[in-house]
Amino acid sequence: MVELNRGNNHNLQKSSLQSASGGNTVACLPDDDKLAVYIHFPYCKSRCPYCDFFRSILPKSFDENALIQRYLADIAYFTDLFPQKQAVKSIFFGGGTPSLLSPHAVDVVLNELQKKFNVAHDAEISLEANPNTFERDKFSAFHHVGVNRLSLGVQALDDFDLKKLGRSHSLSDALAAMELAAKTFPKFSIDLIYARPGQLWDNWRKEIDTALQFDLSHISLYELSIEEGTPFYRKNVQPMDEENSLSIYNNTVSYLRSQGFQRYEVSNFAKSASDQCVHNLTYWQGGDYIGIGEGAHGRLRLNGQIFATLDGQLAEKLSPYERALELVLMGLRIEEGLCENRFFNVCGLHLFDFLSKKMTKSLAHLNLLCYDDANIKLTDKGFTLLDEIILELVS
Repeated sequence: MVELNRGNNHNLQKSSLQSASGGNTVACLPDDDKLAVYIHFPYCKSRCPYCDFFRSILPKSFDENALIQRYLADIAYFTDLFPQKQAVKSIFFGGGTPSLLSPHAVDVVLNELQKKFNVAHDAEISLEANPNTFERDKFSAFHHVGVNRLSLGVQALDDFDLKKLGRSHSLSDALAAMELAAKTFPKFSIDLIYARPGQLWDNWRKEIDTALQFDLSHISLYELSIEEGTPFYRKNVQPMDEENSLSIYNNTVSYLRSQGFQRYEVSNFAKSASDQCVHNLTYWQGGDYIGIGEGAHGRLRLNGQIFATLDGQLAEKLSPYERALELVLMGLRIEEGLCENRFFNVCGLHLFDFLSKKMTKSLAHLNLLCYDDANIKLTDKGFTLLDEIILELVS
């Protein structure tokens, strides 16, 4: 979706390290060398007019078996890179719309991963789905073959806005899919889009309340942006103005906290640490992950070097500086922020040598971030200026 991009200027003042809600320093999590595995399904049934990730429409002559064989070949390729079986903590079927796969295809891929890797018995196995009737009928079958976390692309809980967003499902479809997901999967999450043109806070809060009726423990909320190359851009659809968008975001964070949810990443909220998305945290914390399938990306440390993976193979080697920059871009998105020890273990550079010392102090004076010798993180105020702060810190 989109990153928050808040363009305001501020003057400077000082802050010590504490959580955005006033808690104590968050200790670094122990280093984790377990892999995350991403399986990319590149097709959708239709294109949403706001989406800039779109690749192609599912062809009428779609050959699922050929795609399965591609997945298996990529798995074999990565297996050969390791001297021994690697531990896997999460598997994520994303896209595109991977719920267009058959449960059989998902089963074959999961079985192959279990043969070639040490997949943890409690590994998080996620699949993205859309709430239309055809895919909803497959929920129980997906769970039966091993999927234990469903990510449901609801996007709106209002029929009028669903049509404006170009979604193929209705409100009744979304509600039925959420009800079934809650009954079928140990964990499920939904995506919603806010800052839609003309959206009012009271209406948005009602949508959140509707979603929370389904005993959600995780919710992802993305700001609508109009990206170049999308149908919305070509139609000159105007985004919500910055002030109103920021107001809705801040109200949402406060309201979800009142409902027992904590923001653990700029767009993601969970009721507890165990409800957070293990797979996505791997990206944000700088862990190793491999991408299976055409268009899938990854990051992998091998023999003391750092590699990007693309299309199921090793691609270019990344310099410590390039990986450090990625770590800052991703790590400041999460509430726990960046940990010096983890940062050094991943890229070989010291966090506070990499960041602008002058700007780090200046932003702390503004109460936009807080830090000590081991950690740096954003405050609530800082999260609304995420992109600008990152640019200042690494420039």
